[in-house]
Amino acid sequence: MAELKTFLFTDICRSVDLKNEMIGRSVTERDMAFIQQILMPHRERIEAHLEEMTGRVVSTAGDGHFLVFSNTIQAAIWTAEVQKSHLENPIETPGGGQVEVRISMHVGVPQVDPTAPDNFVGKSVDYASRLNDYATGGQILVSRSVMAILDDIGLEGISFHLHGRRHLKGIGHVEVHELLYDDHGPRPLRQQPASHSDRQWTVVPTMGAGQEHGGRDSAVASTLQLKQVGNYELESLLGSGGMGDVYKGRHTQFGRLRAIKVIKPQYVAAGNEEIIRRFYQEIKAVGALEHRNIVVAIDSSSPTDRLHYLVMEYIEGVSVHDLVEQLGHLSVPDACEIVRQAARGLQFIHRNEMVHRDIKPSNLMLTLVNGDGVASQPAIAEHDEPVEGVVKILDLGLALLAGDAQDRLTRFDNKAMGTGMYMSPEQWKTTSVDIRADIYSLGCTLYHLLAGKPPFMDSDLRPEKAHEKSKLPPIRTNNVPRKLWDIIEKMVAKKPEDRYATPAEVAAELTSFCVGSDLVELVRGYLEPGSEHSSHRYTRIDSGAGMDTWLSRASHLYPTRRWILRRGLPFILVLGAFAALSWTAYQARQRTIANAMQQARDTLPLAAETAANAIGNFLTLRFEILQQAATDVQLIEMIQKFSPTEARTQLESYPLAEWIKEHRQDNMDSAPSDSWFINDIEGIQIARHPLVERATKKPEDSFLENYGYRDYFHGLGKDLPNDSEKPIEPIQSPNLSAVYMSSTTGKLKVAFSVPVWSKPSDEARKVIAVLSMSVELGAFEVLNKNVQQGKDIVLVDLREDMLDKSAKTPQRGLILNHPLLPIWKEKEHPPRVSPEVLAAMEKGEDHFIAGYHDPLSINPGVTYWGVFEPVAYTINEVLTDTSKAVLAGWNVLVQSPAIQ
Repeated sequence: MAELKTFLFTDICRSVDLKNEMIGRSVTERDMAFIQQILMPHRERIEAHLEEMTGRVVSTAGDGHFLVFSNTIQAAIWTAEVQKSHLENPIETPGGGQVEVRISMHVGVPQVDPTAPDNFVGKSVDYASRLNDYATGGQILVSRSVMAILDDIGLEGISFHLHGRRHLKGIGHVEVHELLYDDHGPRPLRQQPASHSDRQWTVVPTMGAGQEHGGRDSAVASTLQLKQVGNYELESLLGSGGMGDVYKGRHTQFGRLRAIKVIKPQYVAAGNEEIIRRFYQEIKAVGALEHRNIVVAIDSSSPTDRLHYLVMEYIEGVSVHDLVEQLGHLSVPDACEIVRQAARGLQFIHRNEMVHRDIKPSNLMLTLVNGDGVASQPAIAEHDEPVEGVVKILDLGLALLAGDAQDRLTRFDNKAMGTGMYMSPEQWKTTSVDIRADIYSLGCTLYHLLAGKPPFMDSDLRPEKAHEKSKLPPIRTNNVPRKLWDIIEKMVAKKPEDRYATPAEVAAELTSFCVGSDLVELVRGYLEPGSEHSSHRYTRIDSGAGMDTWLSRASHLYPTRRWILRRGLPFILVLGAFAALSWTAYQARQRTIANAMQQARDTLPLAAETAANAIGNFLTLRFEILQQAATDVQLIEMIQKFSPTEARTQLESYPLAEWIKEHRQDNMDSAPSDSWFINDIEGIQIARHPLVERATKKPEDSFLENYGYRDYFHGLGKDLPNDSEKPIEPIQSPNLSAVYMSSTTGKLKVAFSVPVWSKPSDEARKVIAVLSMSVELGAFEVLNKNVQQGKDIVLVDLREDMLDKSAKTPQRGLILNHPLLPIWKEKEHPPRVSPEVLAAMEKGEDHFIAGYHDPLSINPGVTYWGVFEPVAYTINEVLTDTSKAVLAGWNVLVQSPAIQ
């Protein structure tokens, strides 16, 4: 089950002014003084009691800190203590002032950064970050969800003040609450939010790195300590990623500027020799690339060096992402020319049998090159100098040789590589991708340049789901020609085979749309924001000039003035007042419904995801128990020596019966079940528990009967006719069975089955039996524990079944769990979700469903709003010893009554 986390941002107010107050002869000396006199003491207050309050620092950016807490209450207490420490024992500044900090908090479901396992990304993180943009000195801003949790608890000395609603970029208009921890009262918000989204955040590992050298070293301090690598003096930090830091450096002899990527020390510590080996494989691959549209690798360290780094050409230029951030969406010619040049660079990468894997606007640099092909500094380039704009592809750190099946350097903990807003659907699932994954990312990049934002930025779905299922939203902020839109749609097709085969094809298709592009002026427009480089024209449409109306044609029918004043006007006033009241009431009702629906859209997804994770864990645990039991050598030997005569004679004292009884009872607390049973290679039930009926003292009717036709034995998706004469093969992998009617209890059940393999020492391992655990459909109490007031949690089976004997064809949408399922009386016709719900689930695009009926509802006239989420579980493939995620074919539906 997904555990809620509390995300928190804090930074020092007026940090730029404070740095200028520091004493020093150079910027570096003043920066170091700022770190020692202000940042380090502030960091000590942050780390004091942090761990015991369930918190840790996730990443840092200068004086900014991003933290995560497991407990919202302790996070609130910690924030209040930090602010009080700055009030009661202030950090003095050289100018005679005092350091002030601002803090913001939001609680949500954690989403791990695909490129950095110790980091978090997503809407919950953005929410906390955007709140901090409105905060001022000494202030703690919290979201409504944090306020609701803390207000219910009633912490002593803590109260809240509502500042109204504010717009958070990428989030929407939300309530902003201030946590009050002293007698000062509410502090004013910033009128214009000051975003720190352009900072370079450095992920701090959860353990190990930095701890053995004192623990309190911040990322800022550690970067300043590194002054030279090889023949290169490091001047400044350009950026930081999950695996390495990129510095601006200068060759000590030739004085040439270079960009130097240094792998982080924690990843090349003792025991990580495999990472070092892969790093140099990457260097060898990247060093072979030399192309006009790719940043060229020049030099590197050696495997025996203490520090490991890659030296690349240094580009004076502008990030395409920064261009869009400052200038807004680009014109069609400029956007297409940037992407066309990037496609040419990708074609060269493809020709060298590589895949970039992280194409996005921030990895495309636009630089100016003079007529000799030499890079020109954009900031000082003369307007009459003959230069042209050239796009360079950056960060080949995620490059993957097309034929290399091994995980690369930048992949950890089985997380997908790349950046979520631009990653292809297949890249979320596997490392085995080809150049068409880059074409998809390039299509998302082109969309971003034309729309001013990534394609699925406003989606309510998680990024991987949006890229997999959602239709590409139209671009409404730019005049995109129809043919260009068709090109974009083909680039971002869900299936790789539906996209362009090579980047060269993309470049060719875009050529005609590049006419009129001027990348030089685009760069200068960024560097000189005050100048006019584009204009917008608005045309007012004259409405109704000279229009011929029925009044002008029938003037003889006009009422007289006397009639209007005496009779018509009072009637019109009364009618108008009634219409105004009716319209006001209607509008108010519509706003109420819209607000309630939006609240459902905001709250139901979290409940659905939580419930889906809970049931997924429920399934995974049972498969883990069964698979562990199936490897017992004693079990394997007993199955191979099984005697039906002795088993029927000895019953519960037979060794195999004792084994299955012991294992079921040992796991009843953690994994309650209706029964455990074993079927041999032919499908005959050779053991079960419970075995003997207590009333009759006789074995269950199913004992030693053939159930090879059951889905839990063969895994074909449905029960087969039980009179089939064809041999039926047992399952080879763990199987979640179709729902079936128990022959012993007459109740609906589902079974978890795993194959029992012969001993690993056997030359040709084979399945010798199937071990199963059955549960009744009402056993999913894990869902009922997650029911919140006013919400129902429903479990739906999307697979086909033939449980309804009156149906001539298989049916779908069986309700497996529902708060009102026990009162369903038509046992011959089990309940199913309504057709509109089933259709929405099968389509799977928008997980929100509105205005449907619940067949189990006590009031048939009530309609519902609901959000569904698919259920997945994890199994282990025995022969390959690999974990595998499997979709159960079940959906969790969380619903609440709709306002009519």
